[in-house]
Amino acid sequence: MIGHVLKMLWQGRRIYAGVLMEQMLIFIILMISMAALFEAINKYREPGLLNTDNAMIFGYMLHGGGNGSLDDMRELGRGIDIVIEKLRKESFVEAIMKSNGLAPYLRSDVYYDEMFADTVKVDGKSVGVIVKFTDKEAERVFHPELEEGGWITDNVLEDGSRPAVVSRQLMDKLGWTEAMGKRLYMRGHTLIVVGISPGVKQNVFSDMPTTIIIPRDEEQLSAYEECCAKIKPGYEDEFHACFSKEYKRLGLAEKAVSFCYEMSGLKRGSMFEVVSGVAMRAIPTAFLLLFAFIGTFGLFWLNSKKRKVEFALRLVVGATKPRLINLVVMESLILSVLAALPGMVLFGFVYDWTGVNVAAIGMTLIVMVLFAVFSAWWPAYKVAQVNPVEAMREV
Repeated sequence: MIGHVLKMLWQGRRIYAGVLMEQMLIFIILMISMAALFEAINKYREPGLLNTDNAMIFGYMLHGGGNGSLDDMRELGRGIDIVIEKLRKESFVEAIMKSNGLAPYLRSDVYYDEMFADTVKVDGKSVGVIVKFTDKEAERVFHPELEEGGWITDNVLEDGSRPAVVSRQLMDKLGWTEAMGKRLYMRGHTLIVVGISPGVKQNVFSDMPTTIIIPRDEEQLSAYEECCAKIKPGYEDEFHACFSKEYKRLGLAEKAVSFCYEMSGLKRGSMFEVVSGVAMRAIPTAFLLLFAFIGTFGLFWLNSKKRKVEFALRLVVGATKPRLINLVVMESLILSVLAALPGMVLFGFVYDWTGVNVAAIGMTLIVMVLFAVFSAWWPAYKVAQVNPVEAMREV
């Protein structure tokens, strides 16, 4: 049957040439859109995103970009501790943490590469890392995913070393297959690995940097304070009001600008650029697919009507209506397959044959098959209902 269909397509090549070129273009554009969509989905599903559901971020930043005095920093540090203790007593607050560089969605990846970059040394090797400082409450606030071990529970261990959670990327760079209990050295401090993380992403679609997470130094003065709270669902306004009230009551607003945001909103903002980019490809592609469907549908409708007599003769000699419909649908499917071949060759030159990209091209083929079937089936079905006697009278 396929050989017969190919022969018919060749005989009607002038009719089908336009459809073939149109479907080639559609396949290539659809393939590019699918590749972008699947890449975004894969990035989103990668491990490394902290759980920011029902999380609030709050804190302060010194007026003048952080050029305040040490006394101001001390006063603000004591003040924010008082605010935190007050917030912890609220029934809708489940946990509150303090960190530097761990809370996601606040800054660009470039900022972290510049401000939180450091070097760890071990076994004669030096490896660049992004350092994140936090406390034990981060486990309750963000529920970080760990492959092995546990979260940081103490600032200093019994032997005077400090606990650390390392990312899988650091292990790979060091060539480690096991990391638990191993020692690393950074800035004169000895660190002992207590946990292994699959990675920590700063933004939804970011790559996971080589990361090490260590306890936050409570005595360290800073012009910027980053605190996060896990609250019960629906209490965002109450949390914001309570924080603002305590912040103003302590007179901290005179020395530093406060902030308090829902982290879900920051997460959406982090996704905007990539999602809008995918949408900018997907929307025109959807309209192109729709218009091409209408055009292909119309072509098969007219062509099927012109072949009314042919269909009638086939019915007379014993063909069934389903077989006639399958014949026309097969023509459309073969056209789509032929149109896809140049796109697949182009795909091999432009994209790597990763699992994500193969899934994208597979979905593109599925869409094109559905496109082919639905654009040809209805016209073929309608014409296949022809009465052979009436069709022969029109000859």
